[in-house]
Amino acid sequence: MLLLTLAGHPLAVSADDWFRWRGPQLNGVSAEVDWDHRRIADRNSQRWQRNVGIGFSSVVTKSGLLLTSGHQDGSDTVHCIDAAGGDIVWQFSYPSPLDAREFDGGPTSTPTIDDDRVYALSREGDLFCFDARSGQIIWRKQIVDLAGVRVPGWGFSASPLVVGDTLLINAGDAGLALNKLTGNLLWKSADKDCGYGTPTLMKQNEQTIAIIPSGRSYVAVDVETGREQWRQRWLTSFGCNAADPIIDSGRVFLSSGYNRGAALLAVRGAAPAILWKNKSMRNQISSSILIDGYLYGVDGDIDDQTSLNCVDLETGEIRWSDSEINPGAIAAAGDRLIVLSKSGELTIAQVSPKGLQVLVSRKVLQAKCWTTPVLSNHRIFCRDASGELVCIDVSPEK
Repeated sequence: MLLLTLAGHPLAVSADDWFRWRGPQLNGVSAEVDWDHRRIADRNSQRWQRNVGIGFSSVVTKSGLLLTSGHQDGSDTVHCIDAAGGDIVWQFSYPSPLDAREFDGGPTSTPTIDDDRVYALSREGDLFCFDARSGQIIWRKQIVDLAGVRVPGWGFSASPLVVGDTLLINAGDAGLALNKLTGNLLWKSADKDCGYGTPTLMKQNEQTIAIIPSGRSYVAVDVETGREQWRQRWLTSFGCNAADPIIDSGRVFLSSGYNRGAALLAVRGAAPAILWKNKSMRNQISSSILIDGYLYGVDGDIDDQTSLNCVDLETGEIRWSDSEINPGAIAAAGDRLIVLSKSGELTIAQVSPKGLQVLVSRKVLQAKCWTTPVLSNHRIFCRDASGELVCIDVSPEK
């Protein structure tokens, strides 16, 4: 069902748009520098609040539009919202089960905006391509039927990733690819459980390589052909590899929860070499962030005690660990971390290998918070599991 309240919205690109999962550079770091974190302390800085339905989908933004997904009354809905005022631009709903398997349920994948199109994936494998201005469906596919791949235990959670004219989806043993314009299948992988993290890109031998979490490995494939380049076996309880890999100068950082831990790989030829492996960082859901050679991330299983850890990428050594913030998900801008606690406190902290300094903190949500906050165009967007989505204005005072 499509609900339209506004059409013809322009989609010019802004440098501060957050148009895909983990941001323009796929690293969780915003390039914004002139935002004012002090405004969070003022309750009048909240510009709007809207319920978008149960789920854990984060938000993406472009040209004043915000996209996210949620569940209500037996249907999932893709919401297009005016980012400044919180008004609905368009909505599209389709039947989908809540599927609350040991968590609240609802959609877990974050939409992607590319040019004038929006791509959204449901936990059951319904893949949509919308016109971003109007919400009209350009094409629709059911990837389980299209590619003959199974739905993983907690449903498809990765975000669609656009690379040129290719749309990458984490489905099957090592992903699948479609033509982003038509939805036609370009290549697929074996029918095995996929992981829950979004593909991450790196260059290897002049090729664009996607590293894709599966249920039992992290697999590097050629984006153009789907041909496997290498594979790192990575067994985790319940096959839950959900945190995205982090790429740095030909090295790949991996981390998973359930006490699995982390490793740093050096990509050399047909097989990666493990530089170090330990349990200094155990990212169950929220991916770590790399700042100036140090990893900052949520350590521990999200429904238990978590801490915010700082780990030296070179050695794997923990520099410090803080459990007071009770982190659920993080983003960053420069050396400031944007931390959303599991109980809804929004905290801005300046970080370095020497420690953490809390700059400001305020409770902005009431329900469980596992969804990554987003800083875009001087606004911070936070969402909880019940679907409450808030917009906090952090524009500099004039």
